[in-house]
Amino acid sequence: MVLKFSSDIVIVGAGTSGCVAATRLVGAGFKVILIDAGPDFGHSDQGNWPNEITNEKFMGEDTSFDWGYTAQLGLKEKRYLRGKVFGGSSAINASGINWGLKSDYDRWSEYGIEGWQFNDLLPYFHKVENLQDLENADAERGTNGQIRVTRQNPDQEYFKDFEKSCKKLDLDYIDASGPESAQGYGYVTRNVSDGIRQNPAQSYLDEIRLNKNFTILDMSEVININWHDNRATGLEITRKGELINIKSSQIILCAGAVGSPILLQRSGIGPRHILDKLGFNANNSKVLNGVGENLQDHFGIRYSFKASPYALKNIQWDKGGSIRIRLKQFQEDTGHNLTFSSALSPFASNGKTTASKFFHSIVWLVQPRSKGNIFINSKDNSLNPTINFNFGSSHDEDIKSILYGLEWSREFVQSGPINKWISNMHIPSDHCNAAELMNWIQNNLSFYYHMVGTCRMGAQNDPQSVVNDQGLVNGFDNLYIFDASVMPKIPRGMLNLTVFAIAEKMSSMLIQSIG
Repeated sequence: MVLKFSSDIVIVGAGTSGCVAATRLVGAGFKVILIDAGPDFGHSDQGNWPNEITNEKFMGEDTSFDWGYTAQLGLKEKRYLRGKVFGGSSAINASGINWGLKSDYDRWSEYGIEGWQFNDLLPYFHKVENLQDLENADAERGTNGQIRVTRQNPDQEYFKDFEKSCKKLDLDYIDASGPESAQGYGYVTRNVSDGIRQNPAQSYLDEIRLNKNFTILDMSEVININWHDNRATGLEITRKGELINIKSSQIILCAGAVGSPILLQRSGIGPRHILDKLGFNANNSKVLNGVGENLQDHFGIRYSFKASPYALKNIQWDKGGSIRIRLKQFQEDTGHNLTFSSALSPFASNGKTTASKFFHSIVWLVQPRSKGNIFINSKDNSLNPTINFNFGSSHDEDIKSILYGLEWSREFVQSGPINKWISNMHIPSDHCNAAELMNWIQNNLSFYYHMVGTCRMGAQNDPQSVVNDQGLVNGFDNLYIFDASVMPKIPRGMLNLTVFAIAEKMSSMLIQSIG
């Protein structure tokens, strides 16, 4: 027996963008169904959410709420974390939250879209962000939004010495979302309040859970988007062994930069070479060459120093944190879009306290030149896609940037007041020659898990665009994408706040167009 549902709007994916869209559209009076493959744990007041999601000390590596993807990066295939739970990846990540530099968004207009410059997005940043710690904050930060944001500021000697090392270079404290021209150091802001992660499945969906126009279908896998000519007619899904057909006037994909392109491809919407391989013909396919292309992330290299005898005696392991440096010489005018951070984290990924003997530093490439792709190899939704970032060649300019940042940061920590906390380099060895160091970088590259671009916005005549500046999929009247996949170019900052803003803005535009 096939179950049947109907709605005004069906949303696929209950991560950040899906929770925002559902809340705004139900609030506007529409009948909405929200679908996700992961579990929902209900209203936050019920106390059913697991500790690994609510507790800020869990960072995802040991999560049980993961899709199980892998991706090619450098010389290795590595696990690529994506949250399979209501709240999506924002429920399992490290909770960093800020926006990119203003010019990052202003340059989106180069792709032939309107209304997506920084000043267009700022009201939506403010609608989301509620910054609790206003000291040294940029004047444009939001203080009355939906998500409480706090700034790490661990009170211990190690970080004070790090600040002294920065001041030796004439670097001052700057806000993480500070002015375009600013350079300096600052502590990471996080969507954490009193040690509790601000999960959008709680901070947004709690508003509408009892609304008669709202239906949640958790633990539900989307098999296919049904469509004819220029209209999406509904979805086929499975839930707890049952097949369900959903009819809807509007369909919104919020499945993320992995889920949205593979769902399109599996439904016969994508690049011709993928559709041909999957057995679609001209009558049951729609060619959109950009679906799955333009894949971007932030990449980095993590290295460590052994703690000195002084550190082992004086460090306070219960006062961890992360401090970050942004330099003009790391920015676009030199070709190195980098940040450098030093983290002292006393907590393992499972939230248990540890006593580390190492200090970890990270050089992050925040706007790489390389672009990858993501494609499915079968219509079978139980098989994972192929994800390749096309990143990591020894001749790659992006790798050269990371090498430059590694050399700069090693000199930084070894030459200032922070030096008394470290002894010799632990990983990689101080004795690596140039070839060995390059090989080590290629084998040990890390993701930021900030995937964007795989269904990017663009002009109608752009052969690589997938959606217009309203989020409407090219060639359709009622199929939308509201998630990170629509970003044409990755911003130089954490992505969560940008995804919130995109979903807020696109939901507002949809309400105006169909209201």
